[in-house]
Amino acid sequence: MINHNLCAGMLTATIALGAGTAQAATYTASQVIEDQTAYGTCSKLSRKECKKSEIDSRKALGEMDGEFYTLGLGGQLTLAFDSARIGPGATVTVQEYTYNRPASSNRHYEAVDVYSIFQGVTTFVDTVFNTAASTTLYLAQGFEYLRFVDVTTREFGWTRSFNGFDVDSVTVDTSVASIAPVPLPAGGGLLLAGLGAFGLLRKRKAAA
Repeated sequence: MINHNLCAGMLTATIALGAGTAQAATYTASQVIEDQTAYGTCSKLSRKECKKSEIDSRKALGEMDGEFYTLGLGGQLTLAFDSARIGPGATVTVQEYTYNRPASSNRHYEAVDVYSIFQGVTTFVDTVFNTAASTTLYLAQGFEYLRFVDVTTREFGWTRSFNGFDVDSVTVDTSVASIAPVPLPAGGGLLLAGLGAFGLLRKRKAAA
């Protein structure tokens, strides 16, 4: 006897798996997690150089637009995305603003540690430097949030940066993210093979 409920369950699982693959998309940061975000320090004596417009964390949201958030030396920023959870295998692109500064004579080097957060567990991903306009990272693990912690003085004790790493935009691409297969019920593989043979037998009888 064929268990039709089991067959229906496997069909549903197959449809769900296909839907998950089709939902691959690109997300930009959409929310600042305020209780996990804290501005660091600005080492300049003149507050004019520590612009208030640059310490608005909301400027790290959305597409790259030239409006950016400065973490402050030792500061941290935690961001969420349109999708509540991002699966394993996504890529994350961080857009910096002052990326052209290190090439000049002012030695304006900056750095930030990137962490992924999933169900309260924080995992170090990599360190990003402002020597390029953008840096793309691969995340083997899934995540709910991304955290950025300024480590400018740790990496460059001689830097002339006085307010830390600048985040213009953070983009997550899930087009290459792995989709976890939905497990079949016990004996599901054998049942699928049996169903295939049963269908072939019925087709032959009908032809006769």
